[in-house]
Amino acid sequence: MAQAVLRVLSLCLLIAVPSLSAQTEAVRKHNVAVALSGGGALGLAHIGVLKYLEEHHIPIELVAGTSMGGLVGGLYSTGISPAEMEKIALQVDWGDLINANPPFRNKPIVEKQYWNRPSGTFTLRLGHNFSLLSGVSAGESLALFFSRYTAAYADVASFDELPIPFRCVATDLVTTNRVVLSRGSLPKALRATMAVPGIFAPVEWGKEVLVDGGLVENLPVETAREMGAEVVIAVRFVGNTTKTTQFRTLGDVLRQTVSIPVIHNERTSAALADVVIQVQIGTISSTDFDHAAELIKRGYEAAQAQSKDLARFVVSPAQWESYLTARGARIRRLPAERRLVEIRSPQPQVESGARHDALRQLGTGPLQTHDLEHTIAEITSAAGLPGAFYEWQKQAGKPEGYGVDFLPRPSALFFLRPEILYQSSDDEPNLGTLRIGATMIPFNTYKSRFLGELNLGYDSGVRAEYHHPFDGTKAFLAGGIVVQQYHDNAYTATTSSSFQRTRSAASFRGGIGTGRFSQISIGVLTGYDSYSQPITTGGIPATSGSFTNLETAWTYNSQDSGGLPSQGTLLEGSFGYSFRRSPFPYLENHFSRFHPLNRRLSLFIGSDQESSFGKSLSFYDQFTYGGAAQLDAYRYQEFHANTLGSARAGVVCPIFKKRSWILDPRIAGWYEIARLDLGPNGWQTHQSSSAGVFLPTPIGPLGLVFSASEKATFRVRFSIGRPL
Repeated sequence: MAQAVLRVLSLCLLIAVPSLSAQTEAVRKHNVAVALSGGGALGLAHIGVLKYLEEHHIPIELVAGTSMGGLVGGLYSTGISPAEMEKIALQVDWGDLINANPPFRNKPIVEKQYWNRPSGTFTLRLGHNFSLLSGVSAGESLALFFSRYTAAYADVASFDELPIPFRCVATDLVTTNRVVLSRGSLPKALRATMAVPGIFAPVEWGKEVLVDGGLVENLPVETAREMGAEVVIAVRFVGNTTKTTQFRTLGDVLRQTVSIPVIHNERTSAALADVVIQVQIGTISSTDFDHAAELIKRGYEAAQAQSKDLARFVVSPAQWESYLTARGARIRRLPAERRLVEIRSPQPQVESGARHDALRQLGTGPLQTHDLEHTIAEITSAAGLPGAFYEWQKQAGKPEGYGVDFLPRPSALFFLRPEILYQSSDDEPNLGTLRIGATMIPFNTYKSRFLGELNLGYDSGVRAEYHHPFDGTKAFLAGGIVVQQYHDNAYTATTSSSFQRTRSAASFRGGIGTGRFSQISIGVLTGYDSYSQPITTGGIPATSGSFTNLETAWTYNSQDSGGLPSQGTLLEGSFGYSFRRSPFPYLENHFSRFHPLNRRLSLFIGSDQESSFGKSLSFYDQFTYGGAAQLDAYRYQEFHANTLGSARAGVVCPIFKKRSWILDPRIAGWYEIARLDLGPNGWQTHQSSSAGVFLPTPIGPLGLVFSASEKATFRVRFSIGRPL
């Protein structure tokens, strides 16, 4: 009897065990995928959703993303946790990542010289036959950002080999079809899915030309199904109800018109999902990256609101640990010791120059990743390249290390930078100038460029220079011409007079410094000065005539803006000898330093030194001082000196606690003291205390400054241009 019972129990166990095993497997592996929609800044809410899923032990087996959803999904698929992504989202400067131009700090030093240094941010980028480029931004900073977090996965045969299998969606401009990217360069794929038409340049992918996937599948549920997903959790964004009063401007109508096909394809995709998490974003827009923390919070809350629907995908602690172990085993880490082993470009002259440049700066030994990125950023900006990706190479027969792919420049490039320079104050001339700066980078060159400037209005003129570095070295030669009219103003107690000097000259110089920060050169400037009126000052006559200046010039600029810096150092000047009817030696030097004391407040100091070393100068050759940022309490060019020295110090901070993408006004206060040798009037000391409000604009900062002198005289000045 007992044996019969045992046989029955054994038979039951044989039947039950497979059944229990099947149930366990069903609970453990639903083959759940997340489909993350595009939406610009709104896509940061995906981080909150993923955070909720991980905290509640819902294993994600597959990830599909479009545009910003592709970025978040791509990083998550490489093993970066939601907590790590949240930290990245809150720390990264999204303004720099999606800026139309490379950050000012990354510009080559040759484009930061005083005569052609931009104080605004607007740049018109033109290509072949002066046509507009395919995107406002080449996306250089985005390419480096993607490379930073995906470098270890360069040699995966497909994105199925990532810790979590991944797909991202793009649109092919050639066929107009949806393109699902499943293999190849992961950072390049992420760059393609985010290539918003008109904003970022398209990405060439074999025979395809790819842009943002939101045009064809903004919510990639179908893509997730094609990956083999049995369950798809879709995440999309819902704003406030659209009202008829929202379409009163052309911009409102065009924005909504462009959004209609995206909205429709997203609705169709949402209907195919098993669970749809709808993130309520209210009035937050797709450009509000400053709301990152709030968006992540709303994503978490939206997932929490779907807790009942999501509960069926929760696994046991043991199963969750098993999932994490399997995922963690696929995560790759780069070696602690890293080095640069290869530079590639389809353009031979770029490859040769970039290789020499990179190896000169980084060497062949161990390096830090941020140093590699700084070098890549410098090369792409100076050479006018669309960007570069770097990945970790680990191939048989080749040294292990970083390989960098510089994207080809499609044609010669032209950059136009319009600016307004203006000063207005009581009893001094109004200075209004339209300045158009220009840069042209020839196609078959590495870092060579033509630089130009056209001034229309006060101090009208034109200047041009050709700058030619030598094949990735620090050395360069430059030749240029200038035809410029300058005003020299003189004041008495009751009157003011204005005199003109017209200069026609040519220059030739050579030196070292082709990177971002520093340059020193030796050169000659020779030409003819024509004066509107001969003047004798202190017994020194000023008459028209030829001149030749032999000089050494230097520039160091690590500041983050040409208009309103918040950090960095500027040192610029020259030392030389001017051969003319009344020859003289000269020194001109300007220094300024901005140092952030905290996230909002920056301290700045500055000084000017100009001297003829005791030599009395003619009226037109004297150093002028006064006006915006030069003893603001005094009139423009009120002082004419043979030698002067000044020092200033102050603070500057933004008015708003959070940076606004539209308005970023700042307030500043500073004090300046100057000592001047005024020739027949002897040495004098003057002081100025100032406070002002400044607003950066694309064509230069606007400033309204209130100043007081040591004599208790007051002045109000409005300016556009370089204020500090």
